[in-house]
Amino acid sequence: MASTLILGLGNNLRGDDGAGPAVVTALLFMDLPQQIEIVDGGTLGLEIVLLLQGYERVIIVDAADMGLQPGQWRRFTLDTAELKINENKLRGTLHAAGLAEALVLAGALDMLPETLIFYGIQPEEIDWSDNLSAPVQAAIPNIAKAIVEEFH
Repeated sequence: MASTLILGLGNNLRGDDGAGPAVVTALLFMDLPQQIEIVDGGTLGLEIVLLLQGYERVIIVDAADMGLQPGQWRRFTLDTAELKINENKLRGTLHAAGLAEALVLAGALDMLPETLIFYGIQPEEIDWSDNLSAPVQAAIPNIAKAIVEEFH
């Protein structure tokens, strides 16, 4: 099994929400060590917990509203990321649970990887569209390059 998972999250049909999958697609054409698995996670919810199993390091790439200019991106660790948990999603039905809720569950089950890194990309617009905005599209190669540099 690979020791590192690179997981792109987002919906390709919702404009800039597809930034995570766009980055992992770009990574498929780049020179990465063999012990890396690249996965387009789409819009997974709590299933993310199962994907984390067995990896020493996980890099998650996703659109994130960080109050930045569209296309700007940031690298975070679990200690520095501010993932907003919706308490309502943890009561009753869990069908709408997302990344933050999945990581809370993974932590409670002692299933978090040793190293967890996030790349957040500021979207311009998340709406019904199968295209990324120009600023987000322009950022994809730089984010992919930064991820490749994690391994050198």
